[in-house]
Amino acid sequence: MNTVNPELVQKAIDQIDRDRLVKLVMDLVDIPSPTGYEGDCARAVNEVLQGAGFDSVLQPIGDDRYNAVGRLQGQGGGKSLMFNGHLDTSFGPEQAHRGLGYQCKATLVDDEWIYGMGSFNMKSATGTYVTAVEAIQKAGIKLGGDVVIAAVAGEIEKAPVNDHEGPMYQGYGVGTKFAITHGAIADFCILGEPTNMMLIPRHCGSTWVKITVPGHLIHTAWSELEKNAINKARVVLDAIHEWIPDYCERNSLGDFQPRVNVSAVESGWSWRGARTPDDCVIYMDVRTLPDDLPLKAYNEVRELIASVVDVNPQLAGTKVETFMTVPGTSIPDDHELIQNIVKAHTDQLGKAPEMGIETWMSDAAHMNRYGIPTVNYGSAGRIRAGGGGFSTHQGEAVHIGDMLDMIRIYIQVLMQICGVVE
Repeated sequence: MNTVNPELVQKAIDQIDRDRLVKLVMDLVDIPSPTGYEGDCARAVNEVLQGAGFDSVLQPIGDDRYNAVGRLQGQGGGKSLMFNGHLDTSFGPEQAHRGLGYQCKATLVDDEWIYGMGSFNMKSATGTYVTAVEAIQKAGIKLGGDVVIAAVAGEIEKAPVNDHEGPMYQGYGVGTKFAITHGAIADFCILGEPTNMMLIPRHCGSTWVKITVPGHLIHTAWSELEKNAINKARVVLDAIHEWIPDYCERNSLGDFQPRVNVSAVESGWSWRGARTPDDCVIYMDVRTLPDDLPLKAYNEVRELIASVVDVNPQLAGTKVETFMTVPGTSIPDDHELIQNIVKAHTDQLGKAPEMGIETWMSDAAHMNRYGIPTVNYGSAGRIRAGGGGFSTHQGEAVHIGDMLDMIRIYIQVLMQICGVVE
């Protein structure tokens, strides 16, 4: 780890432009960019990066979807650091009626909070990346290594299934996987996901499972209760419900346990009540520990369903498939990237960052498997009413003071990793 003159770090910190940060984040929030429709936001970020001196390009990934990837060439001799952030938002304009935090229009509250879709997850992070680099440039400081900023499409947890296909369902890392195989490479990477300044070196993987229970399509007049797919599926759901606590307990890491979610059930036709359903389909999201592979979860669910079918002959023909699988990820606590972040966080905020493991997924899973050590570490993740996490009532918001704190840390991390050319 490089040591950096604290006075030089402070010189850059003194150049942080709060107004620039606020305007940049609000401008990005004002651009709707649900999964599949990231083009306009990518073009805006590309312009910002070019204006900040980056060699920036738009990477087309199809259907007017782009990554905006910029590289600021260093003077040589230092390591390179990438900041990665996704352009797509968790929800779209159809959720705007829920309140300020769900609108694709930024709102400044008390000159302390920015509300709006994507402010939390994770357009605010892109604002902190750019503002940190610009502060270093304004201070006249030259970095040895390259700085890469990758604003990517298609990160949100979505996957095509059945008739649900097309760009709006293509998430779970399609942008990052394209970026890192088309030039967006660096020695290290920070994902500014909304961790509330916690340092997350590891998170779970995810296996999406589809269980199809066969039924008997017939008119109500000749229907039989025991052949109805929905009634038959109750046995499977009961077995899953009993299995989930055992799965989570057996796969614990200390106090941490993964989770399992029965995410959807599809069956029948609501507009044709006089027919029994062809089948009943159960969808599950099974989270796996950071160092486990999706196959482990798939095999366990398959064995569970097979055991249920063995004692319930009416379930014969039940099928278990996977339709989305992403492994978890982990890097050691003593890794060079983590040491640099801990040092900068401690210097700037007076205490070391909390470290944790998360159940959610991020593009770190892809980055690490392509040999770019990556952690999640961002400023968003605090609720205005108090506490951390995300408020479904208030919607998305980010605290401006938290972003400014994170920019100070990012500045020091950049100078430590990339090195300063005197």
